[in-house]
Amino acid sequence: MKSDQRLDISGVVIPFSLALCKSALARMAAGAVLEICLRDRDTLQDLLIIVERSGDDILAWEKHDAGYYMWVQKRPGRQ
Repeated sequence: MKSDQRLDISGVVIPFSLALCKSALARMAAGAVLEICLRDRDTLQDLLIIVERSGDDILAWEKHDAGYYMWVQKRPGRQ
């Protein structure tokens, strides 16, 4: 999937990993897609909840041998 920015939080512990994702999305333009790479399933679960609550859109997530990939689109109209 095409993304506008990539964020690798593999090995970054909670809550820092969540703060990095929130900060990256805050700096992006509405409609832009952030690809997030991570290894920890607990972080994935937390991100799924946080993004859902934020109003941004989870386009997809996949499990790979090295971990997980998630694509989040900043909802148009959000600053």
